[in-house]
Amino acid sequence: MRRRGRSVRAGFGVKRYRRLADGAGEGSRAVSGNARPTIRNASRVLKRVILSIVRAPARSLSSKIVSFVFLTALVASLAVTWVSAQSIRTFLREKTDQRIPIVLGSVNEHLQLWYDQRELDVRTFASSSILRTNVDQAAGRERSFVEAEQFLTYVLKRFDQYRTLFVLDADSTEPLVWAGEELDLPDTVRSELRSIVDAQISAAFGLNGVRYQVVSAPIVDDSNRQLASLNSVIDLAVARAELRHDGLSRRGALYAVSDEGIVLMQTGSARSRASYSRPAPLRGTLPAVEVYELADGQSVIGSSVRFDRFNWTIAVEEPAAQLFGPAVEIVRKVVVVNVGIVLLCSAIAFQITRSVVRPIQGLSEAAVRVADGEPDVVFPENGNDEIGVLGRAFNEMIEHLGRNQIELENNRVQIEEANQKLVSRNQELQRINEVFHQLSITDELTKLHNHRFFQDHLPREMSRATRTGEPLCLILIDIDDFKRLNDEHGHSVGDAVLKKTADVMNGVVREMDLLARYGGEEFALLASQATLDGATALAEKLRMAVSQARFPVVTLEGISELSITVSIGVAAFDGDQKALFNDADRALYRAKDQGKDCVVAEAPRNAGLS
Repeated sequence: MRRRGRSVRAGFGVKRYRRLADGAGEGSRAVSGNARPTIRNASRVLKRVILSIVRAPARSLSSKIVSFVFLTALVASLAVTWVSAQSIRTFLREKTDQRIPIVLGSVNEHLQLWYDQRELDVRTFASSSILRTNVDQAAGRERSFVEAEQFLTYVLKRFDQYRTLFVLDADSTEPLVWAGEELDLPDTVRSELRSIVDAQISAAFGLNGVRYQVVSAPIVDDSNRQLASLNSVIDLAVARAELRHDGLSRRGALYAVSDEGIVLMQTGSARSRASYSRPAPLRGTLPAVEVYELADGQSVIGSSVRFDRFNWTIAVEEPAAQLFGPAVEIVRKVVVVNVGIVLLCSAIAFQITRSVVRPIQGLSEAAVRVADGEPDVVFPENGNDEIGVLGRAFNEMIEHLGRNQIELENNRVQIEEANQKLVSRNQELQRINEVFHQLSITDELTKLHNHRFFQDHLPREMSRATRTGEPLCLILIDIDDFKRLNDEHGHSVGDAVLKKTADVMNGVVREMDLLARYGGEEFALLASQATLDGATALAEKLRMAVSQARFPVVTLEGISELSITVSIGVAAFDGDQKALFNDADRALYRAKDQGKDCVVAEAPRNAGLS
């Protein structure tokens, strides 16, 4: 009965190996279909191994071999587990020692940049012409501050980092203009704000249980005389959002600590605490990673670095259990895997002692060589038993794998070449599109925006001015006697004059203004957030800059300098685009009629109705 059973299993094995040799797809289905019987067979073999070890460890050679393999594998697995645990723990500690200083440096730099940006914001707001005009001492104390208040309110809506904005007179501690929530600032803070000479950020102070800081910048006139100061109040809860880093674990914590040891800010995952008892790091020293215990007995790994701007300390803490928890979990898994490996090795050893070892070893060596990349591996085909069938199937599989590998390599090369060509063409097309777009909105001669871009941009600016209530003015500039200049000196000189004029005016206009070549010798300037008086003053600066510029001209007598003048018309936007252009054009013609080289502003049509 046993011989008959072995012959049936052998016949089944021959059929299975022949199907495996017929093709990769059919071989996959054969292995998948026999997965469950293989697992059951392995379980029965493992059970027999354990019973033989328990009942008669010294009764047969196979039992001795299995016992030896079992004990050897068990000792090796325990040693590997211990070494792995120590290595993982050391590795995690070294990685933490490297990661925490990187986290501190990144958070310190990120927080420093955030405060630098706040100073830049307030300095930019303080340079606004609206604030400078409204707080000018020469205009008198009774001047209305409505425009300034509207400007500050608009800034608060656009920049939600600020809680309050107010203008503080240089000779008083009472605000001239206030936007946002009115806070009763301490007298010491207001006194410090009066003496600022440059943009600065105050120390943190508490008010009604909330910690604040004040970002300040002076407001100066054209002669660099300080008129007042613009101050913005920021809640430290806003700055706390910048106190974060992806390099921390889920339970890691970051703290910003004052020089007195008071915790000013901490991350949302941090345990709430009022003070930080660790000694503050010295200025300029590298962060030192330490393991210490908190007041509640929790062991943490932490470090700190100096935040020089405010003499703060940026501290980071990671729970030690959180750090070494993965090591414990990995060791647990290693133990489970090692136990499984021990049992599996014992079962394999038991089977090997009952079968022919050498052909299996030869087949294993051939498989290892194939896995290492050797292409021409041939397994000797000996006999017609299961080992012989397996050898023939192995050789046919190697042959199929070789052909498939060559085909896959050819396909991979073709795909990579096609992808490279496609990427190259897409990049080239993108560059061409960018060039075409830039050419379509830029004047080729002056490098300013052209008439088309100006006409496309104008409706958006008018819609924004209508929505926000901010002033908007149009300035039309025309070079005087340009046709005579072309007739006398030639069109090349005329083109050079146009380009030079554009460069001169481009150096005068503000960043928020839009200067474009409107056509021929005419330019258009869209002045955002500028009243009619402000736009007129800007136009006068443009006129003077052009009249003072000198243009080199090559004549028969040599190189001489040419000067030109411009006539400028200014009009304010009152809700009607057509009226805006008509008013500016009418003002330009009036400037021409008044002798050229002058600025004429067209009064608003509804100015006399009030």
